[in-house]
Amino acid sequence: MKGTTGGRAGTIALAMLVLLAGCRSPEDRAAKFAAMYEAAIAGNDPYMARLAMQKAVSYQDSNPDYWQSLGSVQLTLGDYSGAFNAYMRANELDRSNPTVLQALADLAVVGGHTDEAQRYAKQVLLLRPDDLAPQTTLGFVALRNRNYDEALQRADKVLAGRPDDSNATILKARALAGPGEADAALALLRGYVAGHPSDTAALDALGDISGRFGNLAGQKDAQQRELALRPKDLRLRVNYARTLYRLGERDAAHDLTFPMASSGKHDGLLIDILGLWLRYGPRDRALAEVRQLAPQGSTADKMRYAYFLMLAGVPAEAEALLAPLVSLPVTAANAAPLALLAQTQAMQGRDDDALKLLNAVLGFDEGNIVALRARTDLYLRVGRGRPAVFDAQRLVASKPRSADDRVRLARAYQLAGQPQLAENTYRAAIQDIGGADPLLFGGLRRFLVKAGRKSELSEVEQQFVEQKRLAQAQW
Repeated sequence: MKGTTGGRAGTIALAMLVLLAGCRSPEDRAAKFAAMYEAAIAGNDPYMARLAMQKAVSYQDSNPDYWQSLGSVQLTLGDYSGAFNAYMRANELDRSNPTVLQALADLAVVGGHTDEAQRYAKQVLLLRPDDLAPQTTLGFVALRNRNYDEALQRADKVLAGRPDDSNATILKARALAGPGEADAALALLRGYVAGHPSDTAALDALGDISGRFGNLAGQKDAQQRELALRPKDLRLRVNYARTLYRLGERDAAHDLTFPMASSGKHDGLLIDILGLWLRYGPRDRALAEVRQLAPQGSTADKMRYAYFLMLAGVPAEAEALLAPLVSLPVTAANAAPLALLAQTQAMQGRDDDALKLLNAVLGFDEGNIVALRARTDLYLRVGRGRPAVFDAQRLVASKPRSADDRVRLARAYQLAGQPQLAENTYRAAIQDIGGADPLLFGGLRRFLVKAGRKSELSEVEQQFVEQKRLAQAQW
């Protein structure tokens, strides 16, 4: 019944759009669609509202109010890129609208573009010197720059005028947590959420800060409450399941994730779900369920199931799942699956078959990441250091923030008889990537032990602790 009703509503809406398009002048047509937008907003139908306003701006591109409305509904639907573009056009048409400028400032800071955020926020203050919204934006810019004192000052300035301001409360909590005052940050958020139990942004911040400082029970509670308010948010569901797994509540986590996988309604998150099963779930149950689900999955999902099977140590089953789906010649569509097929062959000791397939993929697409990683790993395993260096260098150039690829390059240098370059690779990666990545620090520790330089391990441990502290402070 729901599907029938939705189908009829969509048909009626489409018919209305067609009829409205028959009006005489472009301005009249735009105005009709703008009215339809207002009706959709009043009826809590943002999808129809977006469609109507997209039609309105197509007929009258020069109306800044239309673009502002389009930006607003795009923001409601979580399309931040679309919202930013719409607000940008509105600003081009009217550079004196503080609401549009504030929206641009907020979107810029969310996207990490702090210079732009600062510029737009200051423009708002020129137009409205007493407006508190830009103070919050500038506070988040300060937070990104780890200027916690300034972030706190701006948060307090907003809260003095608006004690219930959600964004300013979150800003203050994150500014407190930055230098390590996690208890104060969590107490602030708990107090706020007690009075505003439906504020999903505050709950999200509460869960995030709790998790960063190892309070998994607090993270679970916040995510559980947020999920009750946003039951259709599948990414939140997977994140909540991850927290449950980390707490050892495997059955509850499985009950959240299995229906998503078995129904195929996982919104592209199947690989995340399978990763959780592989890491936390009982291996035998996970294998049994993947064997059950894989045959009925889509082609794309079968690729993901094959990847799971390979990582779970049954590469022959992964190959059997993949082989009927892909074959030479290489195309843009099958290049990555062929590289995955080659990996399954290599894991079974069929290096010549795997290398032939990987060479074919890289001959077609020399930058194919899956194939480069697979061929690098093959070279490392069979002791071919020089070609491993060449492939690993290309990987790092393409994925400079991938810790795995930095480790591949360091191992390749070591295998090729270039230990100084191996050490340099580890140290540069630790500096560039940050975040106290255990792969990088573990690799460097093993390198130093093998080189007979155990006396330097304490310095590495201190650096690891400092990186963890900085990672907790980075928002």
